[in-house]
Formats: sequence, structure tokens, C-alpha cells
Amino acid sequence: MTLNRRQALKAMALGGTALATAACGSPLASGLVATPLEPEKVAFWNLWSGGDGARAQQIFERYRTARGAGSLEATTLAWGSPYYTKLSLSIVGGRPPDVAVCHLSRLSNFARAGLLTELTPAMLRGAGIDGAQFDTSVWRSGLVDGRAYGLPVDIGALVLYYNTEICGRAGLLDASGRLKPITGEATFRAALAATREAGARWGLVSPVIADPSSNWRIFDTVYTQMGGQDVLGDNGTRVTMDDRTAAESLRWLRELTTAGLSPDTATDVTSVSLFAAGQSAFLVHGAWQTPTIVDSKVPFSLAPVPQLFERPAVFADSHALVFPRTDSGDGPGRALGFAKFFLENTDVWAQGGSLPVYRPVLEGSWFRDYEPVASTAPTKDIAIYDPPAWYSGAGSTMQTSVGAQVALARQGLASPEDAVRAIRDALTGYAATPSPL
Repeated sequence: MTLNRRQALKAMALGGTALATAACGSPLASGLVATPLEPEKVAFWNLWSGGDGARAQQIFERYRTARGAGSLEATTLAWGSPYYTKLSLSIVGGRPPDVAVCHLSRLSNFARAGLLTELTPAMLRGAGIDGAQFDTSVWRSGLVDGRAYGLPVDIGALVLYYNTEICGRAGLLDASGRLKPITGEATFRAALAATREAGARWGLVSPVIADPSSNWRIFDTVYTQMGGQDVLGDNGTRVTMDDRTAAESLRWLRELTTAGLSPDTATDVTSVSLFAAGQSAFLVHGAWQTPTIVDSKVPFSLAPVPQLFERPAVFADSHALVFPRTDSGDGPGRALGFAKFFLENTDVWAQGGSLPVYRPVLEGSWFRDYEPVASTAPTKDIAIYDPPAWYSGAGSTMQTSVGAQVALARQGLASPEDAVRAIRDALTGYAATPSPL
């Protein structure tokens, strides 16, 4: 199978791969296309590893038990740009999987490039699915020009992990043992200081080093809470970042470290390990770290990221199940049946920390009582997603470029103003580049 130059450039752009590396006119490498399957088998591509991967495997086994051992071929690929490059190449090359995972922040790019099957109301009804079965805000966030191209599975947001023993000693828990409400940045700083007095080495840990995506998530949360508007507008063709608010958010993040409340040397791994070892009272990280924290046996619970400034907001993204376009024009068919089964079993998925958005699970008695994850349910009402652009979304060029500058500012290696100028310069270059999609 051979791709022309236009197809290869489109695929590389969707994956977030540098366009100069596109190998145009050459056969696709092994592993970039789905293997032809027998008619009743569903080919499913995903990017889930770690805790998410373990929960996904449980659902896969449930499906195989119900439908037969040979009913599903699930393929796990590397997270981020490599995954999206392979997925787009498989579609434009005419050999896609039947169903695949796509972050909601990436979905509009795939849909507008004509790579996904539109899920019409009639098609969904035929599979016993309806948009009303999903959390309203997430369902709407996944629509592209009012049309559905994917079925949202969850909300994976930044959350606040807290050590219940340390917070108890610091007087931060209520009579039921839950974290007392924290509103306002002064109250938050006081809480961090109180935990250090109660014996914690750090008040708060979060990833800083070698993790641009986490830096982007944290920056976007603080920046938006401070009243900042989307950093991009008009589908990524304009940079609309409020430079003053952006600099102020970076200054505030840096002050947490200069005040001795939070380290500026933590990586993704060490931020989790410091909390798991009981050396920090709080951890701000993705909800998907919940299984790791549970396994550590540290006494902890969860809460939504508190509102510290004028607007409640927290970075989030969602996984969605999408159905690649095929040259035959056939509908998703059996793949929709698999998707419905997956959604009906997201009680298993919730055990990985992310919030289910399929109402029969989200509003069921099991999840309402499933602590501490259920305590983070309010995040679905204040979730903010990446602004749409051909270069934004999970693991994208935008997240990498912005996150790298945020990390420098948080370490004191760049002033907030210099970091913001570098961010604007990078985004301006991407915004001025015609979309290859």
C-alpha cells in the first residue's frame, strides 16, 4: 500500500509528527495497518497502558467471555503522537481498525480531515445508543459542527490527592475525615504551610521536569482560573492568549517553590513517589494516577482541584471511541456493539480514577458510593479542554511547546515575561502555518 504526498502530510500532521519527516510515496511500515480479520471479529486500537491498560484488559476479557474468545483483537500502541500518526496512516491507507480510541481534544481534527464515520442518530439508535445517555457537557464538547463522530468514555482531569494523616494533623479535615473546602489562593497557601508544620517535607508536589504535557495542564488550569481566555482562537489560526494573565499565572506557580512549599525538581515519576512515600501532603496530577497511589498504601483521598482565583476551572481531556472511515462506506456495524458493551462496563474503567460519562454508570448507585473517585465528580462541570487547532490536543506540538516554557518559568530558569514571549512566538508560528488537514 502506497500513500501520496498529501496523504502522508495529513497523517503526520494529525499525529503531531514533524512534517519534514514524512516518508512520502513509500510503503507503510509493518504495524501501521490493521490485520484483515474474520467477519465477526472487532479490531480495536488503543493507547492504554499502566492502570488504564489493566482496566481495559478486564473489559476486553468480559467481552470475549460474552461474545467468544475470537470476537476481539485489541492492539495497544504507544501513547501520544506515535499513536495518532499510526491511526491516521492506517485510515488514509485504507486499512484501519474497526474502532479506535481518540482523545476528545484530537477528535475534531480527525473528523474535519474526513477520517471518521459520522454517527447519525439513526445509526446510534440501531445500536441502542443515544446522546442523552452521556453527561451533557462532555457529549457537547465532543460534537464537531453539531455532529457526533465519537462516543465519550470518561473525563480524565487534574485532581487534588491529599494525605489524610498529614491533613488531619494540620486540622484540614472535617468531622467525616474529608478535606475542608479550600477557596482562594491565600487559604490554599495557608493549608500548604500548615501541612509543613504538621511534618510534611512538602506541602504540594506536581510534575515540573521532563513533562511538558503536565506543565501545560497545570498552567492552563491556573491561567483559566485567573480569567485568561483560550490561548488560541478561530481553530488555531489566531493567538488569543492574555499575556499579562499568562505571566501572572507563571509567577504564582514559581512563588510556590520560592516559598518552600513545593519542589521545582519533581518529574512525573518522582512527584508521584514523593506523595506515595508520605513526604508531601498534596499532589496535583491526573486522576489516572489513582491506581498507583492505591497500590502504595499511603493514606489518601481525592478532591477536585480547588478554585483559587476568580473562575472555577480544571484541565481535562476525555477518551472517545471513534469509527474510522472506510472506502467501502460500510457503517460501524459490530464495532458499535463493542462500543456499547465497553460503555456499559465503565464501572471497571472508573477503578482507574477517571470519571465515567455514560449516565447509567455515572448515576448508578455503585459509582455514587465509589470513593474516593466519586468525590471528584464535580470536575465534569468545570472541565476545560484544549482549544481546537490542527496542532493542539493530547501529546501535541502545542502542549509540548507551551509546557516546555512553563517548566523553565517554574524552575526560575526563565522569567514569566520571557516564557510568555517564547510561548507567543511559538504559537504564532504554528497559527500562521496553513493547516495540512
